[in-house]
Amino acid sequence: MSKQFPDNIFLQGIWEPLRAESDIYDPIVIGNIPGELNGTFFRNGPNPQYVYSKNYHLFEGDGMLHAMTFVNGNVKYANRWLRTEKFLVERKARKSLFGGMRDLMVCDDSVKNCPRNTANTNIVWHHDRLLALNEGGQPQNVDIKHFGNCKPYDFQSTFHRSMTAHPKIDSDTGELLFYSYLSPMLDFMYYVSDKQGKIIHSTKLDIPYTSLVHDFAITEHFSIFPFFPLTWDYRRIQAGETVFKWEPGLNSRFAVIPRYGNNDQVIWFETEACLGMHVINAYENGDRIILEMVIMDEIPDTAIAYANDDETFSNYLTRFTFDLRSGSVSRQRLDSTNSEFPRIDERYTGKNYRFAFVASTQNEHLSKNLFDSITCYDRRSDCKQVHYFGDDSLALEPIFVPANSLHEGHGYLLSYVYRKRENRSDLVILDAMHVEAEPVCVIQLPHRIPYGFHGCWVPHLDM
Repeated sequence: MSKQFPDNIFLQGIWEPLRAESDIYDPIVIGNIPGELNGTFFRNGPNPQYVYSKNYHLFEGDGMLHAMTFVNGNVKYANRWLRTEKFLVERKARKSLFGGMRDLMVCDDSVKNCPRNTANTNIVWHHDRLLALNEGGQPQNVDIKHFGNCKPYDFQSTFHRSMTAHPKIDSDTGELLFYSYLSPMLDFMYYVSDKQGKIIHSTKLDIPYTSLVHDFAITEHFSIFPFFPLTWDYRRIQAGETVFKWEPGLNSRFAVIPRYGNNDQVIWFETEACLGMHVINAYENGDRIILEMVIMDEIPDTAIAYANDDETFSNYLTRFTFDLRSGSVSRQRLDSTNSEFPRIDERYTGKNYRFAFVASTQNEHLSKNLFDSITCYDRRSDCKQVHYFGDDSLALEPIFVPANSLHEGHGYLLSYVYRKRENRSDLVILDAMHVEAEPVCVIQLPHRIPYGFHGCWVPHLDM
């Protein structure tokens, strides 16, 4: 029997789970759907069907996919829970069987050998496969014809580990670059797959400490891995401690490795402690590498990781410059606005780029993990445009979809926007070159899209 969810901030308001799956044909559209939009916008995020205890954290909910499909000016919507092994055993038991990171990762005896993968963080399209990702588990290959069904994906029987939720696709070569680090072996593995999904390179990196490496960057010739001092170790559970710990005395480290390089070719850089979850982009400039991320640089030394859900910190657009010749690194804050979930025109991944699109916060009284606007940064002119949705609305990650143009940034931004008073969401489409302007169109949904993480656009895919 289903029970009322416990009193927990991540189970209320914009975070409240959606307890239904639905198909909506021809939802209400205000404005005109751009003719260039033919394909499906997928969004992934945590949406628990059952909750183990009041200690629940946002990172732990079962993955739910939301799909908005555009075909010749028409639109339809569908949402499904991802049928992971964890989801299926809990549905059969009709209760939660897995405790979360603040429950010291306990589980029911009946599921000791069952993966707890939720596949709740990201969704990517590569070699004609839709992969749902959570960095603590193996990729899940989503069945398009039977939406929601999924099974572990192993790159032609060669990969049987957890995989980062933020792989990178080189738009020129079609290669998929990724890594694996949340492992009982406490090791760090780096991989390159070709455009057909065959792993063509892998190597193990010797790392300074086990860190929450949520994202990384690529350039034409290098991969860059940031190690921030939010450390983890499963062995802490045996001592009754939580898995994660903030240890600023370790400083921040960055590993720069040639794309097909090995451990002995890594160049290490070290700078002051900070924490970043999401990369904007990186590129090469002579003997230097420019890496831009959103960074939290105001975390106190005494902070306890994931202990206080009311304590949030601003993320700032930040540039790191690595001099490969001298071994020096510099850090520069680029803006003072709280920003997260950055996206770019992904045809420019790993290249010198012009535009960055982020969810941002204009209302200074809003919690730092909530966003009321979308901002476009023009790196060439050092200007920005802001689309503020109002005090009643909260924006999620903006996805860039190119129009029929080869020019960077010419296209549309798609973002789900939660309307607090109505407790429901809209899909808002903005002109990426005129973010300040009124939306191109708004697609209204009768229910909310819970706060989630990441999405992707798959052209010419009809769900």
